[in-house]
Amino acid sequence: MAGIRRVNGKLSGINPAVSCCRLRQVQSLLCEGGTATPDGILCSLGIDSRYNEGCTELAKYLFYGLYGRNQLNLDNVLDEFPEEMLDDVILLIKSECVHLYCNPMNYSYLLPYVSHWRNLHLYCMTEAEYEDEEAAEEFKISSFVTMVQDCYRIGVPYSSQGHIQRFDMFMVEKWPLIQAFALEGIGGGSFFTMKYKYFLALLLFVVKFTCAVINCIVINPQAFRCYYCHGLISSNITDKSKSQQPFVLFGKHSSLEDLESYSFNFPSESHQVRNTGPRGSTARHMILQCVAPKGPLACSRTYFFGTTHTPYLGEVLLVLSQMYSAAVQGVLSGIKCYSHTTTFTIAYLKSVFCISRIIPLSDEESRYVVKTASMTVHDIPDLQCDGGDLGSVVFSESFLESSINIQQKGTILIRLILIRMECLLIPQRKFDLHNKQVKSTGHCTCLGSALTVADAAYVFSSSQLSTPEEGKIVFFSEGLLFIHSQYGSITLSKDHISNIKFYDPDSSAVASLFVEYESSLLPHLPFPLHSSDQCLVFALQPRSKSHRAFYSRVRPKLHDSQEPPVAKRRGSLKTSYSQLPEQDMFLQHFALSSIGQEPILYDHLGVLFPSAELRNPVNSQGDKVVITIITGLPGSHKERLCNFLVQLNKEHGRWVVYQPGPDSCEGFSASHLQLYLSSFLESQRGPGAKPRLLVLSPGYTDVLDVVQAVLFHPDPVVQACFTIGAVTACVDPLTSCVEHRFAFPKLLEQCSQGIVSTVVFTGLTAEQKHPLMQHVQQLVRSANPTAAFTLAERGAVTRNEDVNLIFSDGSFNEPQMLRARYVLYPGWCKGRFFSGSGSLVLTQQRVAFNRPLERPLFVTRCKALKSSLKPSPFRGNVYNIWGKVRFSDSDQLMEVSYNTVSGSLSIVPDQSTDPLTPGTKETNTSCFLIFDGVGLTEDGLKDWLRLCAKQPKKTKNALSSQEIKRIHVSRHLDPLPPGYFYNGYQYVDIFGEKRNLHPSILFLVVIVCYRTSA
Repeated sequence: MAGIRRVNGKLSGINPAVSCCRLRQVQSLLCEGGTATPDGILCSLGIDSRYNEGCTELAKYLFYGLYGRNQLNLDNVLDEFPEEMLDDVILLIKSECVHLYCNPMNYSYLLPYVSHWRNLHLYCMTEAEYEDEEAAEEFKISSFVTMVQDCYRIGVPYSSQGHIQRFDMFMVEKWPLIQAFALEGIGGGSFFTMKYKYFLALLLFVVKFTCAVINCIVINPQAFRCYYCHGLISSNITDKSKSQQPFVLFGKHSSLEDLESYSFNFPSESHQVRNTGPRGSTARHMILQCVAPKGPLACSRTYFFGTTHTPYLGEVLLVLSQMYSAAVQGVLSGIKCYSHTTTFTIAYLKSVFCISRIIPLSDEESRYVVKTASMTVHDIPDLQCDGGDLGSVVFSESFLESSINIQQKGTILIRLILIRMECLLIPQRKFDLHNKQVKSTGHCTCLGSALTVADAAYVFSSSQLSTPEEGKIVFFSEGLLFIHSQYGSITLSKDHISNIKFYDPDSSAVASLFVEYESSLLPHLPFPLHSSDQCLVFALQPRSKSHRAFYSRVRPKLHDSQEPPVAKRRGSLKTSYSQLPEQDMFLQHFALSSIGQEPILYDHLGVLFPSAELRNPVNSQGDKVVITIITGLPGSHKERLCNFLVQLNKEHGRWVVYQPGPDSCEGFSASHLQLYLSSFLESQRGPGAKPRLLVLSPGYTDVLDVVQAVLFHPDPVVQACFTIGAVTACVDPLTSCVEHRFAFPKLLEQCSQGIVSTVVFTGLTAEQKHPLMQHVQQLVRSANPTAAFTLAERGAVTRNEDVNLIFSDGSFNEPQMLRARYVLYPGWCKGRFFSGSGSLVLTQQRVAFNRPLERPLFVTRCKALKSSLKPSPFRGNVYNIWGKVRFSDSDQLMEVSYNTVSGSLSIVPDQSTDPLTPGTKETNTSCFLIFDGVGLTEDGLKDWLRLCAKQPKKTKNALSSQEIKRIHVSRHLDPLPPGYFYNGYQYVDIFGEKRNLHPSILFLVVIVCYRTSA
């Protein structure tokens, strides 16, 4: 675990969109169906799985940058706690939820990765609880038992990519974690393999690429062979074709015959420089292919030996470079053709995947993998030697594809391509000596006398093949000389220059010298610098020797110094070329396209891609009804906040509150909300300003379900009349956790990034340092880094700024919110994002009654609920009570609410007289209570209620059949009247008639009623 790194005290490189996308890739394996599909994928790290490689690789995939030793941009190694503490992780991934066990030490490092995961069940003790080592070990084992209790088939990522091992279930049985499962009292009480069926999970979703980057020439190809052969030791390559082997071939020994017969062990001199050039001379070029040893990704290039592309070196190098230039342009044209038309007839294209296989471009799977385009020109004839060949030139380029479906009355495909091409020209040592002589001499040359000494500068052109290249520039009286380590010497005399323009915005910026040249200079230029505008740009760094010398000695000889039009387009050198051309746009595009295949709405393009070409006018809300959504768990005081806001803003306009009625115990209903929106719109037809709508989501509801129900109403007319202004989540830290650090279902989903703009903390507002307050704020902040945090004790907002945040008209549609929704919740824009459900299911039971309750008994019974809470699996636990009752000491209807975890009890007079609130209205004087909890039954709740009321006098007519049956069971062996006998099952009289109840049951009932009423 030495790969954990931090930047400024925080983990670096964590992207919630990437983390969620990778989790969805894993969960997709669980949705395939069939007998081979597991119910969950188990991943245990460290000693608990005997350091299993497959589990470690899955952890590296999900927690990228956290586990592993070869991460990029890393700082100091964390030495805060032992490695076994970091490895103390158990992960069980199901199709709709995730179970994660960790300890308080590694919790803060895992949290940024998992806080955006949907339906997370977290098993983690507090720091104080974890100090008891025995209790911590028992908690770990019991957590594992709870994780797998609903599974039958469990998948295990047994082996890693590149090191496939035969799956052995008995080796898994030796894992310490699996052995602990059989412990009596703590574990499952039986052997794991006897209770569960588990098998190898083939995790084919991991995408890794090993790339060899060559920045220098290696004359001896043995280094390439060693690198490749070493990688083959742990690889699993199925393609043994020669095209997948590395090679270095020089001169005429790069012919088609040599390429086809090339092999690692061939005893020839094709890899030698000597005697492979024209007429037995030294080679003028070489071709090279470097192959990743653990996959078929390859890179092919042609290298030329010389200092410049000039006719003075002979026709050989000129012909070869022109052929290579044509091959490069052919490959790039093929990529461009593919990007526009999805055809690939210009050059040979293929897509490669990390697991050693080639995927046809026609397959949908190829969309997310690296593609390769290549072209080879074989057996180029030597025009100066009849019958001879110069060899071959080869070029291949890898590129990424990013395609997005744009929906606007149909589907439009937008595809972008990112490529990287570099042309290297290898200088020979003798030319380097010649360059040094040119730099040091002050005598007249073909360029005249030297005006400056050689100093650093950059050269580039408008060609796509060109990037700023650093070299040395020397100004002469009749031209200039640019010396580059790979391009060689580039000479520009006055005879080839048509115009010179100089642009220097200020003394602290890069100065640009624009040299327009004649077409006669093209043979003298490296082809990456060729451009249609026939212009080279030389950049001089501010306050450098070349910059000062240019002003003092060169500029006086120039008469045209003005700002060229092209300078406005290019901007400064550092900002324009610090990255690849169009890389910023591609990365923005790829961040969305790599998430999935869901479309993007055309109206959102201007916000997602802020460029002049895609910028769209912002759609005004016009006369749309603005909806403010308030969400929160039961006990979060969201109802109080809603009432407080409505009362506070009555003078600012009409308000309508949507809150499901007390009969809606089945949770959130999208159809009910949509039906209400339709009726609301119908009732508001006519003159006058439309009221604002405040939607209060019920219970344990995923806020994204509410958003999708509002935005994607089945009636397009109704849909166009509403817009969401802002979404606010209410959080009371005292009512947020079931036990330890396990939050109630949908707590984090109700604070989702990209949806919720404001989080209102309604409890512990006066105790900011309270451990529970700090824990919940850390959890919510990790799940939504951009939300505004406000304090409102029990829902009472006191600051105008907080009210404005909650009632904002546009925070929901801000660019950062919109982009977060697209990358975190693919399909949301069409209402197709599935939120799923967690492992803990809380249900609601509504119990109606007419009798008044005894206030002291009700309060006592409520307070006793907290001590009766059971640990996992939490069956029978009551967490919230809400309803309207009457007490025997008053005829007034009272609204009561109680939260078991916090112990908060509220009894206030009922004031729900707002006719605009939807839901079932109580048309009689009946009372009701709504209980939410786990595994609740109606009979059990009625028994609980009976203990809250004064027991009436019993009469035989008031007894239910169940009560009569209980009396019979308890008195069924009482003495029988004359003429009856009991056969062990039934009562039989002298006539043979049989009955199930005691013959004296009525007498027994009267006795019981008398004793009860006494």
